[in-house]
Amino acid sequence: MNKKTILIVEDESIIALNLKEMLIDLGYKVCGITNNKCSTLSILESGIEPDLILMDIYLKGESTGIQLSKILKKSIPFVPILFLTANSELSTIKEASNANAYGYLLKPIKERELKANIELAFHKSISDKKIIEKLNATENTNKTLIKLQEKEEITGSLVTLKYGYVFEQKEKVLYLKKNVVKLTAKEQSLLALLVQKRGGVISREQIEHTIWPHEPAGEGAFRSLIFRLRNKLHKDLIVNSNNIGYQIAID
Repeated sequence: MNKKTILIVEDESIIALNLKEMLIDLGYKVCGITNNKCSTLSILESGIEPDLILMDIYLKGESTGIQLSKILKKSIPFVPILFLTANSELSTIKEASNANAYGYLLKPIKERELKANIELAFHKSISDKKIIEKLNATENTNKTLIKLQEKEEITGSLVTLKYGYVFEQKEKVLYLKKNVVKLTAKEQSLLALLVQKRGGVISREQIEHTIWPHEPAGEGAFRSLIFRLRNKLHKDLIVNSNNIGYQIAID
C-alpha cells in the first residue's frame, strides 16, 4: 500500500524537521519542505503533487499561508490543506475557515492531534471530491440536454430511443446521455434507416439496398455490419424480428 504524501510549508526549520520526523513515525511520506510562496509553487510546478499540505499561516515573505492556500486551490483543488499556527485568536481561526481549510492545528503540534486531523482531512476531501464530481456531471448532462433540446427545436430531427439513447437524424449522430456514440458511416446509415422506420421492421433486402446501393452485400459483410453496430449498443436496442428483418426500440 502506497504511503500518503505530505508537503510541509513552514518557515521555522526546526519545527519543519520535527514535523517531518513525526509524520514519518505516523506512517506518512514527506514529499518536500518549503518555507514561502515561491518555493512552494516551484516544488509543485516540478510535478510533485502531495496528498495533503501542512501550511503555516504566518509565512515570511510576500504571502501568508492563507493567501497561498487560495492560490493553490486553483491548481490543486482536491488537495486538503491543514493550517498550523501559534495564534489561537478567533479572527485567525475565522480567516482560516474562510479559506476552506480542512483543519487547524495549534503549535506545539501533538502527534495524536496531528494524526487525527490528517485522517479527518483525507476523509472529508474524498467526500467533497465525490460531491463536486457529481455536481459537475449533473451540470454537464443538463448542458447537453439543453443543447439537444435547442437543436431539436431548430431541426425537429431528434428521436428518443430506449435505454437512454437519442438519435439526431440530420447529422446521423447517436447520443447516450451526454456522450456521442462513435459509429462508422455504414453504421450511421443503418441506424438512420431503422430510426426512420420508427420501430417498424426493416427487411434485409431494404437494408442492403440502402447501405450497398450499387452492388449486393455478401452474407459476411451484412452480418458483420449488424454485429458491429449491435455490439456498440444496448443488447436489446436493435432486435431481429421473427427472422423477417430488424427493428429499433423507440422509447
